[in-house]
Amino acid sequence: MRGRLFIAFLIVLFALSVRLSVPSVYAVVSPDFPSCVNPQGSLKVEYNQGTHGVIGNSNEFKGKDSVYTISENQTLQCLCTDNGQGIQTNWWKVSSLTADQINILISQGWTKIPDGSAWGLDSSPYLARNIDYSCSGSGNSTGGVGGQVLGASTGSVLGLATTGNTPFILSVILSGLIFLSLGAAITKIKNDTGI
Repeated sequence: MRGRLFIAFLIVLFALSVRLSVPSVYAVVSPDFPSCVNPQGSLKVEYNQGTHGVIGNSNEFKGKDSVYTISENQTLQCLCTDNGQGIQTNWWKVSSLTADQINILISQGWTKIPDGSAWGLDSSPYLARNIDYSCSGSGNSTGGVGGQVLGASTGSVLGLATTGNTPFILSVILSGLIFLSLGAAITKIKNDTGI
């Protein structure tokens, strides 16, 4: 009987150590950006024609390029090429994010730019994401990545959402099973000894 109690005790210790050793997983919440179909923010620079580059794309694009400041840490670029192809680039200044948070965002499709000054932004780290849109015949102020981009100033992490509750749930279930087994063992001992 002592052997069973000892095994149950070891299982409880194991369950608690699993819960304490598994860190919570967090998802980084990225800011919302307006669409280049209806750009918002303050217009910082606009090129009605010219050749422009797009982050993560080695091609050159001819067309109209407009840049908007959305907030202190967000810049929106809208490129409308001469053939009607639209490329929206969301620029997010991420100097306050950790390397782990940046890696999570990179796995979600963002591109890391260690120094935004090569793109006309502040010499701070940025994440950028391109989104295609249709600007065919729109004549709207739209743009991509090129020319002198006016940078955004310091921002911060918008928030973290916990997503790592699986170890906790498993430890609660395991603990419940262990205590149920202990209760059954104690009841059996009482019945066998007549207590």
